[in-house]
Amino acid sequence: MPLTHADRRVAAYALAVAGSVGATIVAHLAQRWLGVNDLSLVFMLAVLLVASRTYAGPAALTALLCFLAYNFFFLEPRYTLYIAARHGVATVLLFLAAALLAGRLAARLAEKVDALHEAQRHAAARQALGQQLAIAADEAAVVDAARDGFRHALGADVWLRLDPEVAVQAGRGRRSYSVEDQGWWFLPLRAPDRVFGMLGLKLPDGLPRLDPAEREAALAMADDVAQALLRTRLVAELEAQRVAAEAERLRSGLLASVSHDLRTPLASIIGAAESLEAWGPRMSADDQRALLATVREEGLRLDGYIQNLLDMTRLDQGIALVRDAIGVDELIGAAIARVRRHRPGARIDVRLPPDAPGVFVQGALIEQALHNVIDNALKFGGDAHPVQIDVQSSNDHVDIAIRDHGPGIPVDERERVFDMFHRVARGDHGPPGTGLGLAIARAILQAHGGRIAIDAPAGGGTRVLLTLPTGETA
Repeated sequence: MPLTHADRRVAAYALAVAGSVGATIVAHLAQRWLGVNDLSLVFMLAVLLVASRTYAGPAALTALLCFLAYNFFFLEPRYTLYIAARHGVATVLLFLAAALLAGRLAARLAEKVDALHEAQRHAAARQALGQQLAIAADEAAVVDAARDGFRHALGADVWLRLDPEVAVQAGRGRRSYSVEDQGWWFLPLRAPDRVFGMLGLKLPDGLPRLDPAEREAALAMADDVAQALLRTRLVAELEAQRVAAEAERLRSGLLASVSHDLRTPLASIIGAAESLEAWGPRMSADDQRALLATVREEGLRLDGYIQNLLDMTRLDQGIALVRDAIGVDELIGAAIARVRRHRPGARIDVRLPPDAPGVFVQGALIEQALHNVIDNALKFGGDAHPVQIDVQSSNDHVDIAIRDHGPGIPVDERERVFDMFHRVARGDHGPPGTGLGLAIARAILQAHGGRIAIDAPAGGGTRVLLTLPTGETA
């Protein structure tokens, strides 16, 4: 445990007494064994040594004790404070003056060195605090960094209250407003335009108050903490504004998607229904079946859009997975069967290894992700080539590659296509859609600890690679 201020004072004066006694013993030995008669320099050295290790008070005490010892033990007549000769009086008085002056100068130098060391220690502590505050991402991290920083710099425990009411009370005082009582020192945490709360320092036992250098260091560190709190709050406010802007963008995208992609199948359904209502009895059976097929296809298409929107809403609220062991072939088969409900003529080639493992997933969600990717491949791949599905497995994961032979996706778009409502621009003749299918697939894969990526295989087209961990398969 570090020494208190009172303990350091006692130690300094004890060193003054010990230095004087030591100088007397050394002078006695030097006179007896070495025959040295001018012993003033021995006592002068003792004064300088004590002064360099303490401060002015102990140095002056050392000079006085050395003067008395020099007079009492080494000047004739010995063992008295009487000085026989005038030159002896002048000698001891000059010695006392020189000792006091040298002690004062040495003490001032020692005090400056100590102050420099203390300032360096405080600067290092403030730098360390600044580094911790720089990486603090939120107010809790700032509070933890403040506690560590003040404990390291001043040995003080920290009480920190971020409270609007406390901030109002603190804000009524001056900038230097503080309360120092019973070993506590309270400081307001202020920024240029606001007050965050109050910081309390529990000073070490035996240290009722901080010295001026420590007070300045504490005030500077409190300002650093306040600036870090201001930064975290500004970042939080900017993030809230960014989230609000993103939500507005998504809302606008959703409205645009609803106004275009959802109204298109509705228009087809309404048109077919009105045609049947007005001309049904006079139409041939083939025309009636064609119109009914249009109603069915556009209804399924509309259902798919609405399902994607509902799935996205559910994913935004978080997924509570209910996992079960299921074969990869079952998942792919179910997804293909679902695709073929609204694409009866879909051409899909599947290559599965005979020992394909099972995966530990929520089957309905993975089926939804596979359906979205396969449906995209059929939309953009054209009818000239079938969509290819290749499955490969390793010890801890299964890779499902879904490839089409369409125009492909530019490199700078391969990450953006996973954003909600984002669609690759293909002129006015691109297939319809909401731009949610791949976003939903990525959210589902990530919730299962998997991943999804896009690349361009040799021969053209697009390949979407879904990776699922095997997990605790049965």
